[in-house]
Amino acid sequence: MSGFAARHAAGKTVLRYSGRCTVPKPKKQHYVPQFLLRNFSVGHKRKAKLWVLDKLKGEIYLSSVRDAGHENLFYEYHGEFGEVEREDLMQKLDSQCAQVISTIIRCGRLSNDPESRVWLSYFVAAQMMRTPMTRNEMENIRQLVIHKWGAGLRVRQDDPKTIGEYGPEDAKLSSLQILRDVPKFAKLLQGKVWCLCRAPRTMPYIISDNPVTRHNMLDRWPRGNLGLLNKGIEVYMPLSSKYMIHAICPELATDALSTPELAAQFERAIESGTPIDYEPKHVEFVNSLQVIWAERFVFSRNRQGLEMPLDMLRTNPELKDGPGVRQKPEAV
Repeated sequence: MSGFAARHAAGKTVLRYSGRCTVPKPKKQHYVPQFLLRNFSVGHKRKAKLWVLDKLKGEIYLSSVRDAGHENLFYEYHGEFGEVEREDLMQKLDSQCAQVISTIIRCGRLSNDPESRVWLSYFVAAQMMRTPMTRNEMENIRQLVIHKWGAGLRVRQDDPKTIGEYGPEDAKLSSLQILRDVPKFAKLLQGKVWCLCRAPRTMPYIISDNPVTRHNMLDRWPRGNLGLLNKGIEVYMPLSSKYMIHAICPELATDALSTPELAAQFERAIESGTPIDYEPKHVEFVNSLQVIWAERFVFSRNRQGLEMPLDMLRTNPELKDGPGVRQKPEAV
């Protein structure tokens, strides 16, 4: 099984997708790592619990961390196109990045250590791609194509099947294969300006089954504006109920540094890694992004943290059926 290998030489961290790993693979495979979910839980390790909102059912319940954010054999494909397994790869990445994130939370600052930053960029990039939303979005695109052009279309002339003959298992295979692109996405993230943001005690961060969210205030209609290369892009990744990563495009960073009421704190955040203190209204905004981008589940340290998401479902019932950023076939 391939994995990410890293070495530190001449001041640079070199990561590559190679090698073999023989760690026994569990049946329960987490698309949101357990170490990350524990940062939104109460209790110690195996007894850690957190509150879960099921968007589809509109229900809130208490769950162990072990039973949250996973699917059986999520990283395994065994089908007509062969076998692909990625659990070993994700375990290796999670093990390395758990240490980096633990240090950030313990020290309350974002380290400027180049190797730590690179590992963190790999973790965020992988977390963008390893969730149910990725494979469900692939299947959704297939349905969009079928809806518009019919099931008999072949993507390539030599394609062995029509688009109508493919299915969710093929989307699963594709979603596992694109994890090879994690280094490319990590490189794009490394080009952003990174800050650590701290939530007030009265308004903690929440997290979802699709925790890397994106936002852009610059409208590019009819084109999309959520690509990592788009001007104005902002990327949010909660690390705990107290701390969150905020990565923004350099142009936005320049604007912030030239804004008097933001410049001093933002400059300290960039140069020394000290956190930017968010007001409750800012936390509510980034928490709402977790609800919008979630495929199905939203997680919180306490039940009260899920009242706002539940209210969002009441006023925006379309959010119950996957991410609010997904285009539905019937809307085409």
